[in-house]
Amino acid sequence: MKKFGMIILGFLAGFLGAALGVGGGIVIVPALMIFYNYKIKDAVGTSLASIPPKVLVGLATYFVVASFLIHPEVAFFAILGSVVGAWFGVYLESKLSGKVVSKLFVVLLIVIGLQMVGLINLPITQIGHGSQLMLVLFGVIAGIAASFFGIGGGILLVPGLVLFFGLTLHEAIPTSLAIILPTTLTGAYFQNNMHHVNKKVLRYLIPMSLIGAVFGAVATVYMEAVLLQYLFGIMILLASVKIFLIKS
Repeated sequence: MKKFGMIILGFLAGFLGAALGVGGGIVIVPALMIFYNYKIKDAVGTSLASIPPKVLVGLATYFVVASFLIHPEVAFFAILGSVVGAWFGVYLESKLSGKVVSKLFVVLLIVIGLQMVGLINLPITQIGHGSQLMLVLFGVIAGIAASFFGIGGGILLVPGLVLFFGLTLHEAIPTSLAIILPTTLTGAYFQNNMHHVNKKVLRYLIPMSLIGAVFGAVATVYMEAVLLQYLFGIMILLASVKIFLIKS
């Protein structure tokens, strides 16, 4: 039954990860802790290690179905920062309890989530995706979040690319996946070196997550932008609750 649960978890994480550009860690981390009694650091490490394969498949699916949605130049400069951020996030995760950082992060996620679902309307000045330095700095922040919380980084990347850098949601999601791929590979490498990755679990999580990623990517391409935005906003609000409960 536990193995079957892992298979279902893998498919769900792959679908949501590719459909919303978040990697899927937002599903895996709490599930490993709640249903399988994982410690937070082992859940984060295993989650990060499961993300790159399904992100790669999801990204490849977007490339085949709608390659025009991906912005390689945006991804490139954000990756320069996110890889550094991923390393620093792992360092912080090994040194800090995470309580103060997580509560600040939760507040940020709540504000972003409410903005995405339209419950608040804060004045936002768009930087535009031509600002290479700001993309690098934005990548650093997303990379820290990815490895510190085991969530892939897309939970910040997608709304950030929409709200601040002028991409549409349909463009931000596959572009986020392009950024997440090297970011999570970096984080997973360091987490594995610290023995926080359960490789046996990956054998059950990864195969079905690849199938889920294909379905998720195709679903997003044909989904209405308004519905997609509401779904993403709800996902962010749920993520804030998860992080608050786990890291508090």
